[in-house]
Amino acid sequence: MADDPARVEPLFGARAQALARRHASASHFRWLALADDPEAVALRTALEACFKQAGARGEALRAGLQHERWGQHVGALAQLLALGLLATQGWRVASEPALLNQSPDILAVRDGGARALLEVRAITGAGTFPWEARRAAGEVLGDEARAGLADSLAGILRKKAATYRELADRLAIAFVIVLYEDKDSEISPLARELLYGRGADGRDELRDARGGLFCDAAGELAHVSAVIVFGRVDTPGGELRLRGELLLNPCATRPLAAAAAFPRLRSYGPDPAAPGRVRWLGPPPGDFALDGA
Repeated sequence: MADDPARVEPLFGARAQALARRHASASHFRWLALADDPEAVALRTALEACFKQAGARGEALRAGLQHERWGQHVGALAQLLALGLLATQGWRVASEPALLNQSPDILAVRDGGARALLEVRAITGAGTFPWEARRAAGEVLGDEARAGLADSLAGILRKKAATYRELADRLAIAFVIVLYEDKDSEISPLARELLYGRGADGRDELRDARGGLFCDAAGELAHVSAVIVFGRVDTPGGELRLRGELLLNPCATRPLAAAAAFPRLRSYGPDPAAPGRVRWLGPPPGDFALDGA
């Protein structure tokens, strides 16, 4: 149950601003807490709304967000935005619930009986060249760096899957891995390639999923119902807009229930007209704002 909003210190209150002033100039939290440019203001506003969904785990997420190191900071940023993303699509969320001696990042419940465990991981910057440096220099991710990023991503997916396999099985609940890519443009296509195998001529449409991790013979991701990849988009006015993809596992032992709707995410999964194949299941819904943010 969420804390009384009137008794919870704002995420970007006076103490947070004082801490941010002590950070080095390169600290992302310093920019986030103190900058008056429209992008920082919009992100602060959205995160305050997301923070209301964090309940008893809010203080731990606050501490992570206030970290001067990018890796710690972006991990908390990812989890807060994931809570907001789920809430704005009709899910009731609990942050880091205690379940059979484990605490997955999110338990989400939806009217209609759908339930899901979600583990969130910020993946941006996992490659040789973090996206911000690439974009600033106008560089394209080279083959060696892309291969390193693919290895890192595959390892993260396998580790998350292994950590929560027993819990998902014992609870008989859908399990979703959520990857936050911030504004990186490399993660989404790479995730599709890893999970479903390469598309014909490099295209996304109509793949044979037996070539990817989802349907690998070892079954390491068989209990993973789906992977969500989401991030922020550039906006000229500085407002916060998100976009994301729901990558459904065609070989899942527990597929997402029909009631587990993510209407603002573009879905990729089994093609009803082509058994054994996967493809985009509809047009892109476009980017979106977090309701109430």
